[in-house]
Amino acid sequence: MSAYLIVNYNVENPERYGEYSAAAGPVMKIGDVAQIVAFDGDSQKLEGSPGHQTIVLSFETMEAAKEIYESGDYQKLIPVRHEATSNHFAVLINGIG
Repeated sequence: MSAYLIVNYNVENPERYGEYSAAAGPVMKIGDVAQIVAFDGDSQKLEGSPGHQTIVLSFETMEAAKEIYESGDYQKLIPVRHEATSNHFAVLINGIG
């Protein structure tokens, strides 16, 4: 069953975020293991307190998503993302079917 990683935040330091973004693509194996389903730098708030930027990545399985997210290489990048952003959250959900 497919899985989706949804990450949302406000970018506060574009330069530092650029460092994170440049490193995260290869570490998350974008285009190979993970596919970008949606990327919106101007997410429209409907409820709660989300940030303005949302990224949705799809994976073939929950295990594949967890393997990437929990990898040492990606775990080293999370503090960089946190330094560059505020109001961040990440959720991993199962797809349908």
